[in-house]
Amino acid sequence: MVRTLHTRSWSALLGAVLLLAGLAACAPASGPLPPTAAPAAPPAAPLATAAPAPAGAPDRLSHTQTTIAYPYWPSIVAQTKGFFERRRLQVEVTITPRIPDSARALAAGSHQTASIIPDTVLLAVAQGAPVALVGIECDRAAYRLAVQPTITSFADLRGKTFAVGAINDVTAGMLIRTLRLNGLAPGEYDLVSVGSTPERYAALVSGQVAGVLLTHPMDFRAEREGFRMLANLAEILPPYAFAGLLVNREWAQGQREVAVRWLAALLDSVRWLYDPANRDEAMAILAEATRTSEADAQATYAAVVEQERAYPPELRATRPHVEALVDLMREVGTAPEPLPDLDRFLDGSYLAEALRLAGPAGR
Repeated sequence: MVRTLHTRSWSALLGAVLLLAGLAACAPASGPLPPTAAPAAPPAAPLATAAPAPAGAPDRLSHTQTTIAYPYWPSIVAQTKGFFERRRLQVEVTITPRIPDSARALAAGSHQTASIIPDTVLLAVAQGAPVALVGIECDRAAYRLAVQPTITSFADLRGKTFAVGAINDVTAGMLIRTLRLNGLAPGEYDLVSVGSTPERYAALVSGQVAGVLLTHPMDFRAEREGFRMLANLAEILPPYAFAGLLVNREWAQGQREVAVRWLAALLDSVRWLYDPANRDEAMAILAEATRTSEADAQATYAAVVEQERAYPPELRATRPHVEALVDLMREVGTAPEPLPDLDRFLDGSYLAEALRLAGPAGR
């Protein structure tokens, strides 16, 4: 059974819980791209942008992502440390919480680049949308299954209710697969659509659901509050296109050199992030950007940088990344059949030029 909580009452509950928690948003809901375009969600305040490069006016680039959280740590570092500026770029980041809105805006050219889960984009490309996957910012979905303290096993979850972003998005697919691998078949539990990580956290805290998927750093807070972590999805799921680096193909063909510099700046950022000498500063940058505690930023660094290596060092997007994404889409029945020609979707030529521009790692 699937159902949606009443919007007005849920908004009031969410506001109260988030005011108490003071936490940043994570993995948003996604769904199939509607056949007709709709306006993108109103832009939130962009991330802080580095000062213009002294060598001349930088090229402006409009980028969209779904939240400010660990999957976008390389982008956050590139803004904070001035790597975009050094590549003569002024990147204006718009937070668009719903992935379908990001996909529409990217396909329409309202944004030139994006970093999102590309399930909706893959469906749009099958319909002719001019979007290409040129790299991957983060390929590990560092989620944990958080459940009520009274639940001690998967068997205790039979007949219970879970909160998901949307019943047909990839996070729902991840939950369904995790439950199936642990003995619970669809139909033995209920799903309710509530939204992204903060909304799921609110549902858990309120007691309205038995379990939710939480990503870093909110899962660490929930664990401190007594909620049980029943599964670590990073140990279950293979790498996939979690935060895909996407471009509007028509824009990129006309501004190829700008797109290459954007990727080169992200390469600079990933290399900086993986340098142990930058560990303390990297954690401070994440804590400030996500408005989380130093302890949670430290735990996130240990998990996604040191243990899981969640950021591909060369940002490469591969067919296995996309095929693993499609497998998760099949869990919720949204996978395109037949699968579109991935050569229309994957384009590694921009990254190849960016790697030449960035030079060898450790230079």
